[in-house]
This record gives sequence, structure tokens and C-alpha cells, in this order.
Amino acid sequence: MLVSITQSLPVVPLQLDGTGLGIIGYLVIALILVLIIGKITYVVPTLIIVPVLGALVAGFGPSELGEFAASGLGGIVEITAMFAFAVWYFAIMRDRGLFDPLVRRVIHVVLDRPALLTFGTVVLAVASHLDGAGATTFLITIPALLPIYAALDVDTKILAALAALSAGTMNLVPWGGVTVRAIGSVDAATVGNVYNPLIPAQIAGFATILLIAYYFSRRIDTDLELSENERERLVTEALAGDDTDLRTDGGTELETGVNRRWYFNVLVTVVIIALLMLDITSPAIVFMIGLVIALVVNVPDYEEQRNILEEYSSDVMTYVGILLAAGVLLGVLNETGMITEMANILVSIVPDWMGPYMAALVGLIAMPASLVFSPDAYYFGVLPVLAETAQAYGIPEVAVVRASLIGQMTVGFPISPLTGATYLLIGLADVDLGEHIKFTFLWAWVVSLVMLTVAILTGAIPLF
Repeated sequence: MLVSITQSLPVVPLQLDGTGLGIIGYLVIALILVLIIGKITYVVPTLIIVPVLGALVAGFGPSELGEFAASGLGGIVEITAMFAFAVWYFAIMRDRGLFDPLVRRVIHVVLDRPALLTFGTVVLAVASHLDGAGATTFLITIPALLPIYAALDVDTKILAALAALSAGTMNLVPWGGVTVRAIGSVDAATVGNVYNPLIPAQIAGFATILLIAYYFSRRIDTDLELSENERERLVTEALAGDDTDLRTDGGTELETGVNRRWYFNVLVTVVIIALLMLDITSPAIVFMIGLVIALVVNVPDYEEQRNILEEYSSDVMTYVGILLAAGVLLGVLNETGMITEMANILVSIVPDWMGPYMAALVGLIAMPASLVFSPDAYYFGVLPVLAETAQAYGIPEVAVVRASLIGQMTVGFPISPLTGATYLLIGLADVDLGEHIKFTFLWAWVVSLVMLTVAILTGAIPLF
């Protein structure tokens, strides 16, 4: 289809190279940013047609375009497969109550000891973001804890901020949408060489959030005593608000909310995460096998299996389409030589003293950049150019990928007006967007800077 379309388009036999090719590359990226940020066209057609037109203007023919697209798609297939099967896997885990016991436990603990409310918020938000989806996190965390925040007269901006910081830091998981984009946009990037070196920084981020939670906990009136009726009411409201569905053997609810199947699901999930961290096999095959096990154990019926996969296919296909379209963009940029010439132009502009610090500087501004760039615009439009440019200064491409993940649409995504999850968060917490950004921005940047510092100290991001 791509070939038939391009054959009908006029080809200008310029065969540009050098600076001219780099300029066309920048025009391609600029047009992509305008179309995506301005919401003029959807991301999938934008990522396909704009680079195709750019290549045609540069003098490349339809047959070459097919080769460019095939090359780009070949480099992105594995990460796309991993993402698709990860979405299906965690959808089944969520539907089968993987998070239910934790929700119940957190609710009872914070009612017994109100001073732990902020810590409970962090624990619940981090755990429920295991699937890498902000919507899941906020649908589980906010409705479950909002009645308790109200009863204890605690500012709900704190609830929104802690949920945002926790989900944002957890968003580095390799099957999350942002990390998938980042890895898919740079040829040299893999789950093993991007995510694993950032684990110490991510742990430092969680520790920082716990310190912030401690700071906020001092605002809670620990002397406030709730009557037994009030406690029962809050538990009922919290569990009613929680968007999880407790399932047990035989369809009957156990008092603890835990059964043997739940323990098995936890074990499988832990094994999957361990295999990803050990980087001993393809992440895609890990989630493929994990999905098979999840279906056989939790959804043994043929019709049920088909229905649950179809139910979440829209979520899967949306991102699969984006990633495959990005493969076309990256194939064109790389195979035409545009990306190399764009980097050469940027190197000639960047002051000599700044070049060696590029990775650290990217990490410094990554979180605030979430307010300006959508994940697609940044990771498919900006990051490839930065990564290629960094190589001119002896900085590995993957170092710039890691630096970007320190904050760009990870820690920064729940305060960005460019993501739907932010509006879900503030809607559930009943917080104004401006107030949420004003309240959370500095805390998010602090978490990001702590992570950057640890990443530099551990060598994940070179300082120079």
C-alpha cells in the first residue's frame, strides 16, 4: 500500500546529501511536532506520511522507501511484541484481583494508624502501577483513599501529588508506554542496557517519595479518633470506589481476598519481572509465555479467553500502530542518512563546552520538558536527534535515552496537560489542574534530580 501511494506522488530527483539532507530532516521533525502537538493529525498517519514525503523531496524513490520502512520495522518488532503481550498479561492480572489484597490491607492499616496514610498512598500507587498504565493506578488508588483523606481532613492535593510521584517514578518499567517508545526510537537501545542501569536511580526515586510522604504526614491530625461506625463506612466507601474486581475460586469471595490462584499469579509476575531484569532472554517471549500461563490458569474457557483478549485489543492496537508507524519514521531517518546529517548540524551549533555534558543536561530538563512535549513528539521526534548528536562527543546513545527517562513523561507525565491520565487523576481527586501542577511540579523535579544524581554516580549517565 505504501509503495502504491508513493508511486503516484511526484519525485524530485535531488538526491541531496550533507547539510541539505540534514535540513530536510529537521523540517520533517518540525512538521511532525507541529502536527502532533497541535493535534492536527493523529500520530500514526503523521509518523508515516511526513518522513515519506521528506524522503521523496530528498530524491529517494518508491523502491528505496520500501527498503527504508522494512529496515525500521525490523528494528522495532520485538519491543512492539513485548508491549502488546505485556498489556494483555497485566490486564488479566488486574481483572483477576492481583491488587485486591493490597488495597484492603492499606485501607485497614491507614485507618488504624492515620499517620501512615501518606505512606499507604505511595505503596498502593507504586504497586498498582505495576502494569505501567497511569489510568489503572489512579482508578485503584484515588477512589480507594479519597474518602479517608476527606474524613481525616487532609488536603486532597497531597493525595494527587503522591499518586502522581509514585506512578511517575514507577513509569520507568520497561513494558510501560514511555520506556517502550524510548527503546524503540534508538537502534542501540534494549531493555537490558536502558532499564537495568537505571534501577538504582529508580530505587532512589522511591526513597525520595517516601521522604516527601513523611513530610506530608506531619500535616495529619494523628489524635483524630474515628468511631467504629465511621470506620466501617470508610472501608465500605473505599472498597466500593476501588476499581478492581475480586475473583476467587468458585466465584465466592474469601474474607482475606487471597486464594491459591492469587499466590500463583504473584509468583508468575515476580518470575517475569526477574527474567526481564536478568536480561537472559527476549522480553517479548517472556511476556508471550507469561500470557499463555495466565490464560490457562485464570481463563481456561475458550470463549472467555477470546473475549478478554478482544476486550483489551483496542489498548494493544493503539500503541502497536504508533510503534509500527514510528518504525517507518526511524527507518527513513536512519537509512537516508538524515539523522547523521541532523546530528552534524547540531554539533556545529552546540557550544564546545556543552557537548560533553549533553546527557546530564538532558536529564536536568527532562521532567519540565513533559509540560511541552507529548511522549510521541519527544521520543520519536527529539530523542533520536539528541542520541545521534551525543555520539559525536563520545557519549553512548543509550545514555541519552536513560537521561530522558529520568523525567520526560515518566516522573513528569502525571503533571503534564498533554496526557489523558493527568485529567483522570485530577478529576478523581477533585483538584484543579493549575493547582495540581503548582503543588506537584517542584516535588516531581526534586525526585527527578535525585534520580539523575544517582544515575550519574552509578555511571548510568556520564557527567562528561
